[in-house]
Amino acid sequence: MKLYLPTVDIDSASVDGIGFFDHPGIASLITQAPLGALWVKNLPHAPFDKIEKILSHLASDNGRHLGDRLNQAYTKNMVFKDAWAVGKGGPSVDRKRVLDLSPERLEAIAESDPQVLMVAKQTTELSQVLNFWQETVDCTQKLLKAVAIGIGSDNVLDDVAFNFRMVDYYSHNDQETEAPRCGEHRDFGTFTLIHTTGSGLEIQDPTSGKWMPVGPNPGDAALMLFGWCTQIRSNGRIPAALHRVVDSRGESTVTDGEVPRRLSAILFCAPKKHETLLDPVVGPEKQRKYIGGVRVGQLRGSMARKWRHREGTEDEEDRIYEEHEIRVQNMKTQDDVVKKFIAI
Repeated sequence: MKLYLPTVDIDSASVDGIGFFDHPGIASLITQAPLGALWVKNLPHAPFDKIEKILSHLASDNGRHLGDRLNQAYTKNMVFKDAWAVGKGGPSVDRKRVLDLSPERLEAIAESDPQVLMVAKQTTELSQVLNFWQETVDCTQKLLKAVAIGIGSDNVLDDVAFNFRMVDYYSHNDQETEAPRCGEHRDFGTFTLIHTTGSGLEIQDPTSGKWMPVGPNPGDAALMLFGWCTQIRSNGRIPAALHRVVDSRGESTVTDGEVPRRLSAILFCAPKKHETLLDPVVGPEKQRKYIGGVRVGQLRGSMARKWRHREGTEDEEDRIYEEHEIRVQNMKTQDDVVKKFIAI
């Protein structure tokens, strides 16, 4: 049984047949979207042929030095991540390769190692892919306004940052050691837009606990998922989607035991400033679900260790903190962080 989701058409500026871009109407659709997810049609098309070439080059013997240089040029977080290839895989570590870029990262990389971006653009089609990301960012203003209306506060518009992620769920033998492709989690930020080349993404129904495959895609649409920042700010009216990625194991997708490659192009939209408040907007005669006064930096700091652990990029300090939180405070997931510090 697949999960059927409502659709927003951003190009023709209509929602399920409405002939104009009705921000309040879309906000209503957002607050009623099942499980914190919907489709967005007519965003710029993800150039997966070019994304595939970039990720294949970074995974090759000749290209790995490029990934190393990108990581050395931006030391705040890793840019290219391939935990299993560097011996950091494990039963709770995602089996995937990731390239994470953003305007901030690109600026820092260009300042630290001016040649590395030039090399990347010469050896891959990075320039065209960055154009796609910018075009997508330009389209998000309508969605941001609708989310702000759904939350009930324009504060969401005051601090907005974007991260561009390209993911390679590379082909592997389905008899290999079990490991998640992308372990279950809720995203941190305001919303996420996901383009993908294949099935495998699932959302959990909190009532039944069942995992529901998402589909069918209504014509090359992107999946929009809401994150913890939106759930907290909306006082739970707009839920953050609990989701994961699994291998597609149907007869039409697995050939001679090989699970096919799956690519994703993901735009994360989230507040960036440490001091930005995540105060919930509580409706009339509604009960407050989250405390006020929590700042973005406080929540991100606690959650970041969880996703670095899942991606196999935690350092020794992260590992010690993570073991302490799990053993002493029973905080295994990002959800546990919210329950411990923010939920009422």
